[in-house]
Amino acid sequence: MNGWRLTWSFPAGQTITQLWNGSPAQSGSQVTVTNASYNDAVPSGGSADFGFNGSWNGSNPVPSDFALNGVTCTGGVTSPSPTPSPTPSLTPSLTPSPSPSPTASPSPSASPSPSASPTPPSQPAIDNNFPVTREGAYGTNRYTVFRPTNPSAVGRPMPVLVFGNGACAHTNGSEVIQALTFIASRGFVVVDTASVDGSSNGVQSGSPIPSLLTDGISWAERENARTASPLYQRLDLSRVAAAGHSCGGLEALVAAQDRRVKSVVSLDSGFFADGSFGYPRSELSKLHTPVMFMDGGSSDIAYDNTRANYDLAQVPAVLAEQSQAGHVGFITGAQMSEGMTAVVQFLDMTLNGNATARSYILGSSGLAARASWTVRSKNF
Repeated sequence: MNGWRLTWSFPAGQTITQLWNGSPAQSGSQVTVTNASYNDAVPSGGSADFGFNGSWNGSNPVPSDFALNGVTCTGGVTSPSPTPSPTPSLTPSLTPSPSPSPTASPSPSASPSPSASPTPPSQPAIDNNFPVTREGAYGTNRYTVFRPTNPSAVGRPMPVLVFGNGACAHTNGSEVIQALTFIASRGFVVVDTASVDGSSNGVQSGSPIPSLLTDGISWAERENARTASPLYQRLDLSRVAAAGHSCGGLEALVAAQDRRVKSVVSLDSGFFADGSFGYPRSELSKLHTPVMFMDGGSSDIAYDNTRANYDLAQVPAVLAEQSQAGHVGFITGAQMSEGMTAVVQFLDMTLNGNATARSYILGSSGLAARASWTVRSKNF
């Protein structure tokens, strides 16, 4: 499909106030969203995503009359399912949350069918504090998994984060234990690209291997379907993010081109002007999701590179800088807690549609108001 246009009517006077990953037009109750320049081409079985903020008075019922490129969608709006639908669908979500966020998944057939997405949680993820289990991935020693010890306590299927380590360390992930435990305790399942005990796993370190992150998503898909897994039907694979530190940030930025990824965080990283490691800055044009670039100020070796990558990004992007963090402060330094708080809030905003998290990241009284932080954003 080259170019897409999704239309629907709001049944109760709702209005779109802000939208990303598409171009909106609204006349009365009738809404049209067309593709952005970077997500117009959708392969058979693929998807294109957009999200929006809306406003309403009184009730906020879900619309049902959707059409994709002029073809009426004939399916019905159904209850949310903890596992992704096996067929491509239009999956808009309108709830009483201030941040309804529809997902357009154009179908190769003439009759795509809509279904409702899970309601965004009203409690910010950062307020969670679940006990965390750190364990080796089932069936492979290429990954370490950080997850809430009791997945049912989370109360809903959990989003997945695949993480690439600094120095592209693919065996020893001890440096990131504290940071990734912090993220998992907020209700995320984190798949890190290193063996749980630092033992040899046949993967070389030192150079980016983005496929490790995308293969980590595939591992999560298998675990979600494996009946003996503690994560059986506990994962929401429509909410997947990639992140990484330094060299691992390069892995995350490349892996984020995978259509299963809905958000990406680059910590003290970015593509080099000279195309080092085989990935030029033109790779940024392949991103299709919101991205947050974080750096540790002018003492961070990745400072200039991070800024240049933010400037070149065409998707919704955040540049969050902590002037005292340097290159490793977010991972092992005094800025770990506030740095991982920023990561959790960004993921909560982009994956869960949480309005409080959105205010923290994009508002003037959130992260930008904290000492030593400077925040810029665009395209939201």
